Amino acid sequence: MAQKGFIYENNLYNALKKCGIAGGNPPAGAESNRPDLEIKHVKDPNTKTEGAELKLAPTAGGSLVMKYTDGKWYFDPKAAKDKEKAFMIAVAEKANLLTEMNTRGTYGTNWRGKIPFTTNDKQGRKVLSEEVKNKREAYEKDIKQFGGQNEVKIPVPAKVMCDYYNLKDTHYLNVASHGFYLMNKRDPLKLNNGINGQAIPDFANSARLQIRVRCQPKGGGDYQFAMTLEFGGVKHSPYNIGPIVSPKVVEIDKRALFNVKNKPLLDQFGYKDK
Repeated sequence: MAQKGFIYENNLYNALKKCGIAGGNPPAGAESNRPDLEIKHVKDPNTKTEGAELKLAPTAGGSLVMKYTDGKWYFDPKAAKDKEKAFMIAVAEKANLLTEMNTRGTYGTNWRGKIPFTTNDKQGRKVLSEEVKNKREAYEKDIKQFGGQNEVKIPVPAKVMCDYYNLKDTHYLNVASHGFYLMNKRDPLKLNNGINGQAIPDFANSARLQIRVRCQPKGGGDYQFAMTLEFGGVKHSPYNIGPIVSPKVVEIDKRALFNVKNKPLLDQFGYKDK
């Protein structure tokens, strides 16, 4: 999915670059310290842009690795030095995530009381249980005891995800399957000002969000336990600056991009159909 997402980002950048809406640097790809896409008014220079987050479909945003030592789950102390990770820790603390995972609470009932087959030493390094031969076997055992209905899932306001991306100077979101949104009503390009159609919706009021802790594969047989912010139940936006041909074909659907439904938004960008 990650590779398909990078292809989508590049396809959209190239499509919007041709009509003057994409500017700045090429897509962020795996870089998490900058927006996926930089967008602008057609008339503005390539450097005067604002950040947009891109998703193919409802999924997760943000990630924080969880560690386990001496019978307790905890956050990596080093993570607090990173602005985005520190934000994730604050969200988790407000939701009493560690209490749910370690001692009590409704959301962590099926998670608690189990020892993972990959733990951590005092320095945070991974330690494989002597009961397994390798990381692949450890993952297979841990996905059985921590996967599916045993995951920790705690509802939080969708505004939290907007706060997370605002922290990265990203104020717009486009979900290929659902459309274009503001985040926390922030609109530095003033696209909603005088728009000749429905207003661009605020993502904070358009989706459900939850903390999700799961056993996550990393490739090569390795894995980790991670907390993410996972969204779903998304209300469709009337606009979409990155529609795709299909979930399997992440080429930009030009007919949908430049159709009459999108015209009010494209007008706000200053795009004129040639």
